[in-house]
Amino acid sequence: MDFKAHIKIKDLNVWYERHKTLNNISVEIPEKKITAIIVPSGCGKTTLLKALNRLIELQDNVRIEGNVIVDNEDIYSQKVEITQLRKKMGLLSQKPQVLPMSIYENVAYGPKIHGIKDKKLLAQIVEKYLKEAGLWNEVKNRIHGPASKLSIGQQQRLCLARGLAVEPEIILADEPTSALDPVSAKWIEEKFLELRNKYTVILVTHSLDQAKRIADYVIFLYMGNLIEYGPAAQIFRNPKYIKTKSYLDGRLIEDIKVDRELDLRRTTGNDIFAKAKYAMEELAIGQVLKVIIDHEQTGEELSRSLEHDGHKVLEVIRKSKTDREVFIKKQTATVYEI
Repeated sequence: MDFKAHIKIKDLNVWYERHKTLNNISVEIPEKKITAIIVPSGCGKTTLLKALNRLIELQDNVRIEGNVIVDNEDIYSQKVEITQLRKKMGLLSQKPQVLPMSIYENVAYGPKIHGIKDKKLLAQIVEKYLKEAGLWNEVKNRIHGPASKLSIGQQQRLCLARGLAVEPEIILADEPTSALDPVSAKWIEEKFLELRNKYTVILVTHSLDQAKRIADYVIFLYMGNLIEYGPAAQIFRNPKYIKTKSYLDGRLIEDIKVDRELDLRRTTGNDIFAKAKYAMEELAIGQVLKVIIDHEQTGEELSRSLEHDGHKVLEVIRKSKTDREVFIKKQTATVYEI
């Protein structure tokens, strides 16, 4: 991908007790763009967001492996100051979560925690970010009234102002418009388009229409696996893998039926390509070969080689730091020659 990465996720695995929720996620997220994570329910989206600012550690019996690099620093390093990390990453939840205090105190809360005590400066901060969230004119005459009296749409904008008031670099948004009316939802979308000039925005959404409207890049997760990632226009117009296409078409996502499995781990050099292509010859058109290999670059080269022969790569799954499973559907009777 041709962009400057703000976040680099490398072989991220997460378990809740014995249940593995994220499987070897490796992806780079661009700076000052909107990256939409599209995912069916229960497939790891909230886990991924919480792993990005280490909120996931607040839950019991969680185990995490892998690396998340933000600004060239691994956030899971023992040297990382978690409070500063969470200041860097603002979180906008699905349901607005206003604090049980006044509108003013909701916005001033974060700056106060981070050491700002001057009342005049705090008042300036509150006004600035309520304006940034498009809320100032609606609440300036009741700024010290309870935040709980605001409408749901106003509460979500207040939560946005509260998050922006600590001056984050990254905005994590977990289905931020799903509980809102269409007018409030449209306002949030338009605000994200403005905010990407200053912030990196990571948006989880079940709305494909929303992702199409505002996303620059798209990540598709399914059952804890990263299926596909790329520019939004590319993913929506021409998805590479069958599960992505099924999801975008609104069809049931089914497991790939494998007709033959070929384990090429510990196989080296041209033997990998030769054995895979000979195996393809033995299949009928329409059948699927699953190849297991233990080198990432070789997996990419094998995929390109088989697609060059006219076959269709249906999916590539990262099973570990080294192991890949490549699923190829035979689409031509091309004969492999030495």
